[in-house]
Amino acid sequence: MAKKVKMAKAKSNEEGKAPKEAGKKGRKNGLSFVSIVLIGIFCSALILSFGFGLRHIHFKSSPSVKNSERLLAMGKPREALEVLNKLPATGKRPGSKAQIHRGKVLYAVLMQQMRQEKWGSYGIDPDNWIKNPLAAEAEQCFLDAMALAPKDPEPRQILGNLYREQGRFADSEIILRSALELDDSNSEAFLTLGLLYAEGGRLEVAHKALMAAWELDEGNAQIAKNIAYFYRFYANVPESSIVWFSRYIDCDPQRDPEINLIRAELRDLLERYPEFEGYRRNPNERVNRGRNKAFKPPVGRQLF
Repeated sequence: MAKKVKMAKAKSNEEGKAPKEAGKKGRKNGLSFVSIVLIGIFCSALILSFGFGLRHIHFKSSPSVKNSERLLAMGKPREALEVLNKLPATGKRPGSKAQIHRGKVLYAVLMQQMRQEKWGSYGIDPDNWIKNPLAAEAEQCFLDAMALAPKDPEPRQILGNLYREQGRFADSEIILRSALELDDSNSEAFLTLGLLYAEGGRLEVAHKALMAAWELDEGNAQIAKNIAYFYRFYANVPESSIVWFSRYIDCDPQRDPEINLIRAELRDLLERYPEFEGYRRNPNERVNRGRNKAFKPPVGRQLF
């Protein structure tokens, strides 16, 4: 009798263990509740990220003035122009800022195109070195902007630079001086005027304009670069060009495509004039102007 009772208990224990072991095997082979929840959260996050990514791509590629401005700032004027050309027509006349931006984009595309063509049209027309539909369209954009906002110096400054590139020096000077009459703190207008005078052989007044630009925007890499070019190629003062090339590099102009050319130019100068090595190490050191007495620091900003 006792044996029968023990056997019955053993059988019942085995029967009780079977479901437990089956449950353990099920848990081992399947997924726990926590795992399922975590996988659901991960999948939801992945779907949301994909949706936001598509929205971001659509925003970046959709035609808008802001996207065009972004592309122009990235050095992609052709893409910026494509975005502008895809903008839906509103039937309204573009404002002055829109005209300025379109003019800038056209001007940048023109300069990129001319660089690729190596300025092949220079000298064909003595009155206009760059006869190009893009130049004419950009000019019209700036003229329209000037008519819409006659007190805004920006379109005048850019148009003056375009005229300088075209060799229309008299037109360039007139329009740049009008920009400075509206705003005598416009460093870009002073810079362009300085380049214009340097190209015309008026070195003393060119120097004053360039220094006025630097005084207004000290630390601007483009101004430092052009002052260095002035001393290197127009004034022929190698020690001063070393100073200004060094200042340009100190400004850390990462996006300037000419930075490697300027480094090479600086190395060439130092090889030719090793006695001026000190000016590279300390570009703020006062430059000896013994060979350049005509160029004195300007007093104020009066150029004319």
